[in-house]
Amino acid sequence: MTAMSLFKALGLAGGGGTLFSWAPKLQDAAFLIPREDHSNSVTIDVADEHIGLIVGRGGRNIMDINQASGSRIKISNRGDFMSGTSDRKVTITGSQRAIRQAESMIMQKVASASASASASER
Repeated sequence: MTAMSLFKALGLAGGGGTLFSWAPKLQDAAFLIPREDHSNSVTIDVADEHIGLIVGRGGRNIMDINQASGSRIKISNRGDFMSGTSDRKVTITGSQRAIRQAESMIMQKVASASASASASER
């Protein structure tokens, strides 16, 4: 048995003169690699006046949250509020862990701003 006939028997040799066709086999094996599902998303509401804290100067804060949590955050456009409120929609997409972490980081930023505002009113 030649090497080529062995590869063909194993399904590793592609047609049309290609000696090896690994890509299809790697795609078939992709289910074996543990990977978190990134198709989850959660939408939370954040007061319009706090959106700047989440975004940060030049988008720095939102980029940091995205990178630290592994999530993707999308904020609704100005004037696009949660129904019946003046709160903006903040949609967090990623694994469940990434969503929890990003939501926690966002809430910490909002809480610290709220605490600062309350302290300055005294």
